[in-house]
Amino acid sequence: MALNKKTLSLISIYALIFSTLYPRTTSSRSPAPSPTESTSSPTPTPTPSSSQSPSHSPISLSEMFELALPDIGIQKAAVAPQTEGSKIACKQLEAIEHRISEFKVIVLKRLEDPNTPEATKSCLSQCQDNFDDAINGVKTGIDSINKKDQSKANSDVSGISTDIETCNDCFMETDGEDKEVKAFNDWIQGVSKDCLNNLKNA
Repeated sequence: MALNKKTLSLISIYALIFSTLYPRTTSSRSPAPSPTESTSSPTPTPTPSSSQSPSHSPISLSEMFELALPDIGIQKAAVAPQTEGSKIACKQLEAIEHRISEFKVIVLKRLEDPNTPEATKSCLSQCQDNFDDAINGVKTGIDSINKKDQSKANSDVSGISTDIETCNDCFMETDGEDKEVKAFNDWIQGVSKDCLNNLKNA
């Protein structure tokens, strides 16, 4: 029994010496960082990525501008495609150009006719220039409509009717009324007036 106590004492001493000389490595090491932890600095609080859609999407600058348009008196329709009134006005101008081109042929034949009085020829020659100006007015008028410049378009259409009216006035002031020119002028004036009304609704 005494031997057992002595043996136990020796075992205890050896155990104490062993633990002193060879301490457990886990006691001297710091805990290894977990896979989710950063070794340099604490992980910042994650923020929502751009791919994640928040509950309320932010309004873009363009959307903000569109929302503000009514407040500054600019309607979004100002940049919309052509309205029905604009389309009709363009078709009417194209019809005017076609009619002027046809009538120029008639005027040219009368100019070349040796039986045409000189006073009439003088007016017919002036009308040819007026018709050229009117055709240019048609082209600029259509361009103005496409650019949504209503003020310029109105001016272009008014200029067309004035050019044709000038041709008719020449006969009224010198050789008297010319039935063909008068009928042509009345048609142009009527279509031009209707075209201006359509531009008001554009």
